[in-house]
Amino acid sequence: MKINDLTVSAFAAALLAAALVSSPATANTGPDAGFAALQNVEAQSLTAAEMQAIAGELNAVEIAATLTALATKYAAFPRLSAYFTALAAYTLLNADAINAKLVRLGVYTP
Repeated sequence: MKINDLTVSAFAAALLAAALVSSPATANTGPDAGFAALQNVEAQSLTAAEMQAIAGELNAVEIAATLTALATKYAAFPRLSAYFTALAAYTLLNADAINAKLVRLGVYTP
């Protein structure tokens, strides 16, 4: 029975993968182990009005309008423009379902 190079390579890869999966992970626990860029920073959560103010328009009609604008912007690239146009049409076709999902996620802006 002759073993070819592909069989040996596949066996070696499987053995290496098994060794990596079964070995324990260790972390550096020394004094410089943490990410300290945000130490002593006080933060507060934003109100719903503040979140909407910075989030911008997020509903299916606005998304479709943005996609249509991108299709116009990239008119020099017919395949890309067609992709944006098709995606805008799909978004408008499914606007109610998309908006319902955005409402459930808490990011819908009327």
